Amino acid sequence: MILVCGEALIDFTPTKVGEKNAFILSPGGSPYNVAITLGRLKADVAFLGKISEDIFGEILVDFLKENNVKLNYLLRGKEPTTLAFVVIGPNNEPNFVFYGDNTADISLKLEDLSSFVFSDIDLIHFGSISLIRGSTALTLEKLMEQKKGKILISLDPNVRPILINDKKLYIEKLEKWITYSNLVKVSKGDLNWLYPNNLLEEIAENWLKLGPDLIIITKGAEGATAFNKKGSVEVSAMKVEVVDTVGAGDSFMGGIIYWLLKEDKLNIESFKNLSLEEIKEALKFASKIAGITCTRVGANPPFLEELD
Repeated sequence: MILVCGEALIDFTPTKVGEKNAFILSPGGSPYNVAITLGRLKADVAFLGKISEDIFGEILVDFLKENNVKLNYLLRGKEPTTLAFVVIGPNNEPNFVFYGDNTADISLKLEDLSSFVFSDIDLIHFGSISLIRGSTALTLEKLMEQKKGKILISLDPNVRPILINDKKLYIEKLEKWITYSNLVKVSKGDLNWLYPNNLLEEIAENWLKLGPDLIIITKGAEGATAFNKKGSVEVSAMKVEVVDTVGAGDSFMGGIIYWLLKEDKLNIESFKNLSLEEIKEALKFASKIAGITCTRVGANPPFLEELD
């Protein structure tokens, strides 16, 4: 089974109603979107996080159920749901404004995980703002540390500068999470903010020295590049008519994990021995998933039946 950990929140994405601006309510959160992607691809996937018992929380839980995501690692809480408003900026890049103090997704504690048995888990995915907010951040970091070397770990930092008060401290934490991870996916935009004076190849080389087996850099319309100790491989982005890019990176991440599952690579030994050609095939598949997502409004990844 694949276990996806992190925040579940409500996205409000912009639209037009006549001449007026409006927002459409959608279930979201980067890890949540990864879980939905995997569920729609019919992977064996569960979501680990804390979701509110309020009306927004009910929407989030129902959407997980509708999309084949298991709830046996899910906790509920009285705290409210985080709300995120998406504003599309230049080059179709989404910008986020968060309203989420004392919310359910940031209140996960280590003792909340004591009843969970992880023996059925092949890969754990971590990412995004759940790693920097509230008690959830420390809880998930501790889980990463505990499972390092025992279970495959994937990481997508999905950097949100608006929520980062101390950039230097954040980078120190990120580089620690990378030491726990086997697979790290990051966007070019994230890296340009994190290390503005470094080439992407230099960053990937430095991160590989921290311990991961594979670094993937997504570059939007420019495609994606992957690096491991054998070298690097690059693929082009799928050619599509872009409606918006919200959730595309999360769909890409879900696509990579699904490809590994489909090819029986969800174990540490097999993952370490991936060839560059196999990695290229994984990138192609994930680019297809992300490309289809970009043809739709909001984080709306494809179902397995649509891929043909």
